[in-house]
Amino acid sequence: IFGSLLGGLDFSQHPLATILTSYCIVTASDMVPFVPCQPIAIALGAKLGFSVALPITLFGQTTAGILAFSGARKAADSDMAQKVATSKLSEEALEKLDELRNLTDADKQGDGKILLALIGLRLAPFFPFSAGNYLLGSTTSVPLRLFIFATLLGCIASNLLSVGIGAGGAMMFTSENVNQMTLPWNL
Repeated sequence: IFGSLLGGLDFSQHPLATILTSYCIVTASDMVPFVPCQPIAIALGAKLGFSVALPITLFGQTTAGILAFSGARKAADSDMAQKVATSKLSEEALEKLDELRNLTDADKQGDGKILLALIGLRLAPFFPFSAGNYLLGSTTSVPLRLFIFATLLGCIASNLLSVGIGAGGAMMFTSENVNQMTLPWNL
């Protein structure tokens, strides 16, 4: 579905519509747990070029993070969620959740420590981005402002790489460059 949407985008004819559609695609896909965002970032890099695709992927991922984090935080704080948690979770599990909230309380731990931990999670390949947004929102005391800043900073590296791969690949295979390339099977 995303492929057909990306294929229909024409930046030269409709730049604003292309940017907004791409932003919505990135945001929507990054809100689905365990859906990797790198293929879309690569495709956008190839389709739109590095300078257009990079801010779209950065802000789309950050928006998805904010929406998921805030929604999970609101849901976890609801009376119904509290009732379910206290009736379904063991006393030990509830104590562990309280410990986690204390470990992520910026007033107790300090903003710098929390920010570095969040950036580390954003850069860690074993911590899934979208599922992590929901987990951090629902089970921690991380302040939204630190979450937003860490998400934006933490997404820069992976998006630089993914968008760069797409843009570089597209440049390599433009008609002018293909004719000038020496490929191993042409030697």
